[in-house]
Amino acid sequence: MADARTPGERQFLTPFAELVDRLTVDQIKAVLLPEGQASYSDEMRRISHDLDLIIQERGLRLDGRMIRILVALGQMNLHIWHLKDRMQAEPDRYEAHLKLAHQLNGIRNQLKNRLLEEAGEREKATERSNSGVDGLEGWHVDLV
Repeated sequence: MADARTPGERQFLTPFAELVDRLTVDQIKAVLLPEGQASYSDEMRRISHDLDLIIQERGLRLDGRMIRILVALGQMNLHIWHLKDRMQAEPDRYEAHLKLAHQLNGIRNQLKNRLLEEAGEREKATERSNSGVDGLEGWHVDLV
């Protein structure tokens, strides 16, 4: 978590992809859970600070492919969020929603692995291995 570090120091020790993922989840929470918006906004500000440092340190370039990965990651997180809500609202369809959420999480992890690659952080220790999407139809994310 954050502490009283100087403006040029990172506040989170997680890789670029995890920070982006956390940022997208905080953005979803800020919209869907307005009672916590101030704390989500504060964390998004701190995450953005660290992302800026990583981008500068590594000379990362924002291009169309990177933007597509970022957008797709946010979309997967929102779909997973809604599926979790449906699991509670539709207990008779709980297992179907859970299966789809698990499969979409596989796509989410594939996207995070691509961000790790883009940021030069794709090491076995940080790579997301649970990226299977067996039986998932109609959810192809083309980022070539």
